[in-house]
Amino acid sequence: MKKITYLVLLATVFFMSACVQDHKDIFDEPASIRMQHAVSEYKDLLASSPNGWLADYYPEKDHGIGGYAMALKFNSNGTVDVSCEIETNAKAGEVQTSQWDIISDRGPVLSFTTYNKVMHYFSEPYSWDVDGRYGDYEFVIMKAEGDVVEMKGKKHGNKLVLRKNTTGVTPSDYFKQVFEMDDKLSEFGMFSFVLNGVRIGMTAVVDRTFSIGYVDDKDKSDQTVKVAYTFTPTGIRFYEPFEFNGVTMQNFTWSASEEKYTCTDAGINAFFDVYFPADYQLRYGEFIGKWRWQFHGASTSTWVYADVEVTQKKKNSTYTLSCPEIFSFKGIEVSFDAQKGIISILNQNADKDAATGYDVRVCAYDRAAGYLSTGSTGPIGIVGIWNKDAGGVRSINFVDNGKWVTYKPNGFLLRLFNGSTSMGNYTTNIADYRFNDITMTKIAD
Repeated sequence: MKKITYLVLLATVFFMSACVQDHKDIFDEPASIRMQHAVSEYKDLLASSPNGWLADYYPEKDHGIGGYAMALKFNSNGTVDVSCEIETNAKAGEVQTSQWDIISDRGPVLSFTTYNKVMHYFSEPYSWDVDGRYGDYEFVIMKAEGDVVEMKGKKHGNKLVLRKNTTGVTPSDYFKQVFEMDDKLSEFGMFSFVLNGVRIGMTAVVDRTFSIGYVDDKDKSDQTVKVAYTFTPTGIRFYEPFEFNGVTMQNFTWSASEEKYTCTDAGINAFFDVYFPADYQLRYGEFIGKWRWQFHGASTSTWVYADVEVTQKKKNSTYTLSCPEIFSFKGIEVSFDAQKGIISILNQNADKDAATGYDVRVCAYDRAAGYLSTGSTGPIGIVGIWNKDAGGVRSINFVDNGKWVTYKPNGFLLRLFNGSTSMGNYTTNIADYRFNDITMTKIAD
C-alpha cells in the first residue's frame, strides 16, 4: 500500500470514540504491538454488525465473469455464516458455517480457517487447472471507511468488499432482489453508453461485464475497455469506479420503462440504454412456443415435417427443443445470443440412451462432405437466421456458424458415445439420426 502506516491510522479511527491517545506514544509502540491492536480491532469490527455484511465478491482472472452478491455474518465465537446468490457447493442462498479469524501476515488478513462450501468453492482446483476459479479464502484488509471494508485476495488479488447490513434485510430477501434484477436484465446483450448528453459508443454484455467500445479522440482508433459489475437490488455496481474523459462513475439504477441504467453518483450525467443492432433478430421470449420443423433426413429429395416445442431452459441463455415425433429422448439444447438475438444448435450431449446408457450426442454434420464434428460441447454447430423475406412470418433457416474451419455443417447428426469413444450412429431414434437443411416456422406462442 502507498501508506504503510494504515494499520495505526485505522486503529485510531476505530477507537476514536473510546479514547484519545497521544500520537507519539502510539508510534513509540513496537510494530508487533501495533499489529496486535489492528488484528484485535478488525475482529471486533467484523463481529460488531448484528445483521452481518452484504458483500460483492469477484473471482476469476481479471474479473472476467463479474461479481457475485454474498452475505457474511461474523460471530464473536469464531464462526462465520456465509451464503451466495448463486449455487456453489451449496444451493443458492444456503448458509454454510465455518471458522474465521484475523491473522497477521504483513498486515491484518481475514482467513476462513476451516472448509466452507460457499467460500472455498471459488478456490477449489479443477482437474485441468490447480487454480480453479481463481478465488481466494484469505484476504488482506486494505481499508475500512464508514460501513465499508475493502479486502484483496492474498493469492490472486480478487476483490471482496463488505458493506455493513444496516437495513436488516435478510440474506434470502437480498438475494431474491438481486436475482430478480439479474433475471430482468440478462435478456439484453447490447447497450449504448451516453455521457453528458454525448453518445460515446456501444457496450456489449458478456456474463457480468461491460465491454465499452469507443473511438479514441487522439488517434481515432477503435478502443474497448472492459468493466466488471455486480447486480444490486436496484441495478448494478462496477468493480471499481470507472473513469472516462475525467468523469468517474460506479453505481447505476435500472429503469424498466426507459430500459436503461442511470448513474446515481452525485453530479454524474451518464447512462447505458438498451441498444438493438440493425440486424438484431428476435428477443429471447419470441423464440418460445411451437414451431413447424422442415428438414431432410435419410433422403435429400423428401422433406420431413414435424411440430417442435421450444421451452425455457435457462432464461435469456438457453432453451430446450423437444418433439416426441422425431426424438426418442427429452430434446436438444438451443443457445441464445442476446447481443444478436439469434439461436444456435451446438455440439452437445443431449441425453442418455435408455437402452445402452450411452450419451446421445448432437454432432455438427457436413452432409455433402460426409464429415461430422465429434466434440461433446460447442462452439461448432449451426445458427438460425431469420428469413425476413418470408412476408413477416417468423421463419428461421439454420446454416453453418463458421466455427468449423475445415467443413461447413448444414445440420446435425445423432451419434452414441461411451465417454470419448464413438459407438455408432443413433439409428434407433424415432425419426432418423440425420437432420439437414433445417427450417423452423413459428405456428403458436
